[in-house]
Amino acid sequence: MSGDIWLPQTDDAPRLARSYLAERADAIPPGLVEDAELLVSELVTNAVRHGRPEIALSLRANPSGIEVEVSDGGDVSEVVPVADPGPERTGGRGLRIVDAIAARWGVSVRRPAPGKTVWFQLAV
Repeated sequence: MSGDIWLPQTDDAPRLARSYLAERADAIPPGLVEDAELLVSELVTNAVRHGRPEIALSLRANPSGIEVEVSDGGDVSEVVPVADPGPERTGGRGLRIVDAIAARWGVSVRRPAPGKTVWFQLAV
């Protein structure tokens, strides 16, 4: 299974991304759907808050796992390193969650157009 969708840079984007993934849940290996929905929501939320238009979501699933990419027009320097946000902050935990759950994840610069892609993989 594979699929791509453009998302608006609005507060609706995380919900739309989760719905898009849920519509394809039959093609995702059992046990990975909930984690994939959580991580998609975190990355799309980051793209809405810190990225630049437009946001693209790309899904690739096979029997051994799923790979998800969230791309936007923002600079790679806008990706905050995984760090302890401290108990007083209400945000800043998205990439920590991705780091804790994903088998692998990373950030790449999009070429030739400006922008970045944050991706993760979940394995069975």
